[in-house]
Amino acid sequence: MKKILKDLLLIIIITSIFKNVYSHEFWIDPIKYHLKNDNQISAKLLIGENFKGSQLPYSKKEYEISNLYSGNKKIKIKGRLGDLPALNKIKGFTGLNVLQVISAMNYVDYEGLLKFDIFSRKKGYPSLAKEHQNNNYPLNFVESYKRYAKSIVSIDNYEGSDVDTGMELELIFLDNPLLELTKNKRILLEYKNDILIDHQIAIMSIRDDKVKVDYLKTNEQGYIEYNFKRNTRYLIDSVVIIKGSNKKKDKYAKWHSLWASYTLKTP
Repeated sequence: MKKILKDLLLIIIITSIFKNVYSHEFWIDPIKYHLKNDNQISAKLLIGENFKGSQLPYSKKEYEISNLYSGNKKIKIKGRLGDLPALNKIKGFTGLNVLQVISAMNYVDYEGLLKFDIFSRKKGYPSLAKEHQNNNYPLNFVESYKRYAKSIVSIDNYEGSDVDTGMELELIFLDNPLLELTKNKRILLEYKNDILIDHQIAIMSIRDDKVKVDYLKTNEQGYIEYNFKRNTRYLIDSVVIIKGSNKKKDKYAKWHSLWASYTLKTP
């Protein structure tokens, strides 16, 4: 009975956090981004802003998919309800390892357009609130959303490449982001396995407790180029907002947002 109550409490806590996020980022935060003589990867799942957030426990209900990729190898990440960190003691491979997490569908209730307008403008959609009004949508409405997160962890060396995991919205490094840091790195943005052009990507960096955000737009080939600095943590994100299903099963959501995030730390 105690275990059932504990599980229910965890589910309530997780659901409550997800329902009140608005424009907060969701990202994977490895305990160690670079491992030596150790292949056990552990990582937190965080939701918040400016690299500060609430840690989320593991829940099968909230995370539809969680995998580890390394080259052509793929491992399904298993966890127990309530695990902290959520991704715990995963056996990785020498070189680059890519963690992937896809959230379940979640929903947020808006009362008025102000918060939605702030959120959509920040994510590169300056006229969405006006479109909402032009569509004669109600001021109190629901938005559905899903999260697509990746992170790179190295073991013993930095050799390897990123993996296209086939997520609906995905950031993909076309160049190894941990080697030859004097050169710009290309980051591709794909939506439904097709490139997204002229779309916003935000790159947040933190070093010596100083946070910086750069906003870039993808080119005609669907990627941006960026120069990563040494010994710096990065959170890269991009959001796509489309019309919601407006169906009962999705709480008649008027809008649907897809969030892609990618974390890494340069050597």
